[in-house]
Amino acid sequence: MRSFSVGRWIVGSVCCTALASVAQGAIVASYTVGTGAQSSTVQFDFVTLGSAATNTYLYEVRHDAGLFGDDLFAIIAAEQPTNFAFEVITFSFGDALFSVGIGSDSASGFGTAPDYLDYWHYWTRESAVESWNESLIGFTDRAVSDGSWDGWVFNSGGAPATVPAPGALALFALVGLRRARRTI
Repeated sequence: MRSFSVGRWIVGSVCCTALASVAQGAIVASYTVGTGAQSSTVQFDFVTLGSAATNTYLYEVRHDAGLFGDDLFAIIAAEQPTNFAFEVITFSFGDALFSVGIGSDSASGFGTAPDYLDYWHYWTRESAVESWNESLIGFTDRAVSDGSWDGWVFNSGGAPATVPAPGALALFALVGLRRARRTI
């Protein structure tokens, strides 16, 4: 007689259900760039006004300590010169991200009537499990740390789309493989 563990089944089902309901943005592409012992993630959300469509791009940027948010952009651009482009405009109060282009998605602006949402909103969190916070400082002043996330959203005042952390995707795959081997 083969054994069946209810506890494992419940944990697997909860993980699978949670991961299935987490993703709000469609991840168009995910990249790993740079070198170093630490990593930070940069998420870009291109929101289509008038619909629920969001194209999300994730960059895991490998680096060593002592970097700022704008340094992550430089690393991405250096490794993907034909896929990633951005423009920063300098003002007396600091630098502002004006445009980003990734693959076939691009967006630029500083907010025009009537909604004033067409600009890059900057969000941060220190790990994948924390909630997003609207940044109170510019990305040129934000010191990134190992595991930190920077989020950029165009055409929405809302936080970046919720996407499964890379570790959660791996867990989902392992749970699926483990369940495939078991029989009741």
